[in-house]
Amino acid sequence: MTLFMYKCYNILLLCFISVNFNNIVCFSRFSLDSSNGKVIWTLENKNKSISVTGSVPGGVYSDLQKSGIIGDILQGFNDVLTRWVAYDTWTYTGKLNVSAESLEYSVAQLVLEGVDTVAYIELNGRPIGLTDNMFVRYVVNVKEYLKIGENELKFTFDSPVNFAKARSEKYFTVPECVPDIYNGECHANQIRKMQASFSWDWGPAFPSVGIWKPARIEFFNGAVIRSLTTQTEKNDTSWLLKTKVYLQTGETLKSIKGNLSVYLSVEGHQTLKVGKYLDISTRDDGTVEAEIDMNISANVITEWWPNGYGDQRLYNLLVFLRTNEKNKEISYKHAKIGFRTIELVEEDAALILGNETSGGNGLTFYFKINGYPIFMKGSNWIPSNILPELGDNRNTIDDLLTAARDTHMAMLRVWGGGIYESDYFYRRCDELGILIWQDFLFACSMYPVDSDFLTTIATEIEQNVIRLQHHPSIAIWAGNNENEVALRGNWYGTKSKFEKYKSDYIKLYVDTIKPIVEGIDPGRRYVISSPSNGRKSEEDGYIAQNPYDPNYGDTHYYNYLADSWDSNIYPQTRFASEYGFQSLPSLDTMRTASNSTEDYHVDSNYSKHRQHSPAGYSFIEAQIDRRLNLDKNDTQYFEKFVFYSQISQAMSIKAETEFYRQSQSNWYTMGALYWQLNDVWQAPSWSGIEFGGKWKMLHYFAKSFFAPVLVSPRLTNTGDVDIYLTNDRFVSIIGAKITVDTFNWSSLAPIQSISYPADVEPLNTKKQASIPLWNADNKNEIFLRFSLKAEGVSSSPYNYLFPVPLKSAKGLKEPNISITVQKKEEYKFLISINVNTVILFLWLEAESVDGTFENNGFIVTKPNFNVDFITRDVISAKELEKSISYKYYMH
Repeated sequence: MTLFMYKCYNILLLCFISVNFNNIVCFSRFSLDSSNGKVIWTLENKNKSISVTGSVPGGVYSDLQKSGIIGDILQGFNDVLTRWVAYDTWTYTGKLNVSAESLEYSVAQLVLEGVDTVAYIELNGRPIGLTDNMFVRYVVNVKEYLKIGENELKFTFDSPVNFAKARSEKYFTVPECVPDIYNGECHANQIRKMQASFSWDWGPAFPSVGIWKPARIEFFNGAVIRSLTTQTEKNDTSWLLKTKVYLQTGETLKSIKGNLSVYLSVEGHQTLKVGKYLDISTRDDGTVEAEIDMNISANVITEWWPNGYGDQRLYNLLVFLRTNEKNKEISYKHAKIGFRTIELVEEDAALILGNETSGGNGLTFYFKINGYPIFMKGSNWIPSNILPELGDNRNTIDDLLTAARDTHMAMLRVWGGGIYESDYFYRRCDELGILIWQDFLFACSMYPVDSDFLTTIATEIEQNVIRLQHHPSIAIWAGNNENEVALRGNWYGTKSKFEKYKSDYIKLYVDTIKPIVEGIDPGRRYVISSPSNGRKSEEDGYIAQNPYDPNYGDTHYYNYLADSWDSNIYPQTRFASEYGFQSLPSLDTMRTASNSTEDYHVDSNYSKHRQHSPAGYSFIEAQIDRRLNLDKNDTQYFEKFVFYSQISQAMSIKAETEFYRQSQSNWYTMGALYWQLNDVWQAPSWSGIEFGGKWKMLHYFAKSFFAPVLVSPRLTNTGDVDIYLTNDRFVSIIGAKITVDTFNWSSLAPIQSISYPADVEPLNTKKQASIPLWNADNKNEIFLRFSLKAEGVSSSPYNYLFPVPLKSAKGLKEPNISITVQKKEEYKFLISINVNTVILFLWLEAESVDGTFENNGFIVTKPNFNVDFITRDVISAKELEKSISYKYYMH
């Protein structure tokens, strides 16, 4: 590393203030965030009856909650009881002092990373701009408005509900409103705001306003680096790194002159550098781009891999601009980049492996990473908090993303009704090896296409593709969530005006968004919608006759009417990007929203209020009743209903996921992303992790059904058992042995054990055997356990098959259970469990202890076993042992 780079790298934090360092001057950045104490923010409503301290970044609900004006918004019925907040007009006013030295700079720009949403901005009583898109960065030249000493910056926010309604009267589109059961607001499709903030079937409505991302004033003389993008191209012996740098200066400065330098850290503690001299004219708004290429030997680069397939090697990229204006001013941008190739393969499926029948009809739909076809295991991500200003909580992001990594997930789909997540989110995905299917933020609606709307959309797409493009975790862009299938399926009564809505659809997603994405990021695929038939939808004019065609693209599949534990009900698909079943959160999590025992009934007003899915409880109950026995007269009915809902959800997702992994053979199905990973409140939903971070049984089960090496059975409609072996590794499994143990319900020793030879190629699934069910005439008395022994395979989970619904099982008896605890490390404990009989879905709790079990929801077929428990606090083994309780299924 050169001395110059060393100095700049070590003064990155100092570069936000005016500092001389051997004739290097870094531009000055004045943070408007309330946390630095230099700007005092107040929040007032329209009639000034409320005046409280404001926060930047922040929002009206979180500020009113902190000030005590409203209570915990997630308590009880507070989502509707605090709705008045969304109807009022709110003003954030900041008082800041500007020095004479700052005003000596040639340029002063107000930079707003995110404003939610419609705001009129004044500086010292003079209007300077307005915002109407929470996903856009606004930059306003403010030099002429600032003064030495105290300045007043004011944001007056329109009610988002009223704004959306007013636009709807002028630019009507469908649907007007969400279903009544959502307790939400109307016309979300008219405002560029988190669509779920007007409510969804899994979350409440909190149509907030506020400056939800950081804000600052930048002072400089030359230019600043706003963003950068990178393209990596692999050759036989080298990589080509193309860096595009997005620059901005003041509107009065018509050109940028200076030296642009790019530094890249590589293997062997080396730093590579390229540079060029710039003398370029800017656009009227002061922006311009510069490109610079670097050739890198492949010997000093280690490829980046998704979770479970290799390391996530990242390299520091530093870009410096040293302008010729006054004192050799420096601007810089830092990013961590990874080197990997990615391709979405959509080829004639009939030609796979040279076998005209192996792939079926249609087109493949799978991702190749570094030349290898990878089955994408994962889930769908919704915002981590219903208030967007709280969504960048790093502890929450870390907990959720590491939970995804720890369950072998390699991809998350950032769903189109939420937000473009924070830089920290994508950085952690890079570090953890979690690929991102990134929806653009349009969901379950038709959208207007007036010129103002399309103009702000174009800015939104451009800025966010530029911001996110350098992340190796970004795998694919998708135009919207379910809008193609909604239009073709007449979800919102569009049939009579189909051609009009189709024209609008193409104008937005094809004519506007597609060229922007492909122009900025030509190395990644942009699909128009999810689900869609991918390339086939495009060939069919972007609205396929059947966007759910199993021979093309991706599908979303939900079926609450059939037996969800039966793998035979699920249709084939190339890529399952959504599927799921609801369950209730645990009682512990519910108690954070209500302490009233009267609420803990399925038919209570509270429970009805929290269930936003039409007939949701009826579907959950039907799924439970098909397989489990739950007496409505049981005094613990609600507690068991909650527990059994989680059992049913876990087993249903397990069955569907294993079906998709079994269909991996010859790359037919190459992705399974279940709906959904996380939650925004304490309510019934499709999540595997509850609001607050507690794992449901589903997420524990994902550790097994997403295991890299998995034996999975399927009970066929003829009564035979097909046995599949999935191998998500780069080496073959040869000479392995699958053992099938048959148990009765009261013995921990199998009554029969038979082994079968097994082998499978790398990155594939193969059916190993089709066997008759032993003792089929008495199948209600038995169940099967499957295990694998293979050289080089360190672990593969047990799997199980229940030939009949568990409510019909004969011989299941009440167990005796003993639990002891030993301390292994300061925060790690060994839980030893001893039993005397088979136990179904043994669920451990550590009441009042903040920690996590390594596994849970056990099918117990051994007299003793161990599980680790990790705590966040220092406690004794005795304290932990006293806190542990358990429950299990018994009929």
